[in-house]
Amino acid sequence: MPTREQVRAQCAYSRVSIHKGQAYEAKYQGFAKRFPALLQTCGLAQALAFAEAKKQTAYLEDLATVIGTCNTASLTENARQNELSSYQKLSRDAMSAATWLKRYAEALLEGDGQ
Repeated sequence: MPTREQVRAQCAYSRVSIHKGQAYEAKYQGFAKRFPALLQTCGLAQALAFAEAKKQTAYLEDLATVIGTCNTASLTENARQNELSSYQKLSRDAMSAATWLKRYAEALLEGDGQ
């Protein structure tokens, strides 16, 4: 039986590999590289709001999928409305997912991300 991290890693790999060769590949890679630090610094709700403001829909969809949330809307709603313990768990899950997305974006995608 695979661990939770193995499942996340497999899911992140499949999600990031979809973006290889796309016109927005470098932009996606750059955002994926910066998002874990943003999440650590600002917190989940603010990081998601920033991603929405920057129109990073592909990244948000991938993050929600790797976390195991149905979609981006439910992820952002849960981040804004959950009780503290649920918010903390969601934040830990988001950090784990964001780290896997970052690793695979660095490994699979081309571009400097600037």
